[in-house]
Amino acid sequence: MANAADTKAVMTENLRDMGLDDETTAKCLMLIEKKRFAELEKLLKAYRQTLLDSVHKLSDRIDCLDYFTYTLRKNGGI
Repeated sequence: MANAADTKAVMTENLRDMGLDDETTAKCLMLIEKKRFAELEKLLKAYRQTLLDSVHKLSDRIDCLDYFTYTLRKNGGI
């Protein structure tokens, strides 16, 4: 865990906890350092959308799985 007094280390840890790779983490830190917050926000919003798309895709798979097992049970297969 990063020392709370070391702001850059805390931000780095937080960005990595989000699942960002090293290259994107470095880019975010550079944008913060250069106070290019509009670009940072755009990058983070795009990443958020990527994560949401993954969640939706997995949710659809779970729905298919649930329907499949429901159908099997209904037809006496399970």
